[in-house]
Amino acid sequence: MPFRSSVEGTYSFGRANKTSAIEFNYPNFASTAGLSQVSTAGVSGDLLYLTFAVNGDTGNVYRSTAIPYNRNFTFEWNFECVGGTPTPADGFCLQWTTTNDTNGSTGGGVGLLPTTAQAFTFLTYTYNSFTWYKASAAQTPVTSQNFQRNLYYWADYNHSASTMKLYVSTTPTKPVSVTFSLTGFIFGPTSYYIGLGAATGGANANHILRSMKLTFT
Repeated sequence: MPFRSSVEGTYSFGRANKTSAIEFNYPNFASTAGLSQVSTAGVSGDLLYLTFAVNGDTGNVYRSTAIPYNRNFTFEWNFECVGGTPTPADGFCLQWTTTNDTNGSTGGGVGLLPTTAQAFTFLTYTYNSFTWYKASAAQTPVTSQNFQRNLYYWADYNHSASTMKLYVSTTPTKPVSVTFSLTGFIFGPTSYYIGLGAATGGANANHILRSMKLTFT
């Protein structure tokens, strides 16, 4: 079941007795309370399918509550692109938006909205790339990636340093080495809905969100 806790526990991060607060935690999607789904394929086996392996499909899911992100946080999620055509397509996105009722772009648009404050796309087709969208403007992509599998992701935001570090692993253990390191990453005081989208085009795949968790640190 998803839950919200004011204080999850304490940890050491160069200072003693600092607290971390879980904003939400979906270890699976047996319950989708607190989520807004737009044209998703729905839940099967406690997993949330943003798309099934059919052509020309798009699905988006958002947290139903908008909150400010101008503070340190970790967002972790487990996502799988599997099945479908020989080259699974097209991929998925993680985005922060001011709406939670809109479907994103199809095909290589991977569910991305044109009005995102910050976003990442993970393409599985031709480009096999990661791209950061800063205030809706695409930054230089990182190519030769492989998101065509079941992967675990961590996004660590440091507000005072304006940095975002992403970690990707094939196991649920967070790696030591950073996969993508972004600087000049800024959230203002505006409240945003965090969400994920996925899309297929002329090729397809199952785009499956297995879990997600947001912790303010």
